Amino acid sequence: MDKITLSKMVFEGHTGCLDFEKKDGQKFIVTLELYVDRIKGCYTDELNDTVDYANIYEVTKEIVTGDSGNLIEHLAQKIADGVLKADKNISKVIVNVSKPEAPVMGIFETMAVTIERRRKEYVILSLGSNMGDREDSILKAEAMLKALSGVEDFKCASIYETEPVGLEDQPYFLNTCVGFYTDIDPFDLLDKIHVIENELHRTREVHWGPRTIDIDIIFYGDEVIMKPELTVPHPRWYLRSFVTVPARELKEIGLEHPDDKEVSLYRKRE
Repeated sequence: MDKITLSKMVFEGHTGCLDFEKKDGQKFIVTLELYVDRIKGCYTDELNDTVDYANIYEVTKEIVTGDSGNLIEHLAQKIADGVLKADKNISKVIVNVSKPEAPVMGIFETMAVTIERRRKEYVILSLGSNMGDREDSILKAEAMLKALSGVEDFKCASIYETEPVGLEDQPYFLNTCVGFYTDIDPFDLLDKIHVIENELHRTREVHWGPRTIDIDIIFYGDEVIMKPELTVPHPRWYLRSFVTVPARELKEIGLEHPDDKEVSLYRKRE
């Protein structure tokens, strides 16, 4: 990731809990750290191939000077949302909002809040179970994923019954996919998935063996991640009908698998 910093921009704003703050206004200082996946302008030397600093400045100025809310935390969130909306090249932003004239008794340089926000990406996860109450495990996993902070527009595909892959001498699986928008970092999302699997008594004693629940990240937007702990898109997603069939219910992925007949519908959701 490349980083662009807009440091210590000063604006007059009216954010504050007290009446005189909203009426008279005061100084706010904003610093932005903008993260871009390889700035093309580094190679082309063209203005159109980098972030438009002037536009980001004006977007930030309009938000700060036009806000009349109570909290600088909320102001920081509005700035993050505005910046990510203003330039599609920015994948992550760190916003620091400083209020040096905050009405607090005592000696201090400034009061400030810093937040970090990613662009919301569409994520598809694959869920499978072939131990215990398979459907119950899947439904519980879906509910826990949907409840994660930062998950929006959560949707579930149908549940399908499928033959085991890799290790064939084991019970049939129930499989499905879920899709949602999120700004959770992909590695943080992986950690949260492992917590959910552990709570549902997932064990990893046998590779491709029986499991109460298995949750894989298939897609994280258009990101390509190749790390020992996480590969996205999932390296074998297009070879697995138990992924391609339910995934098409959530989002058109442009691939018909020749062995779609290998999966059978277990239960249609209402």
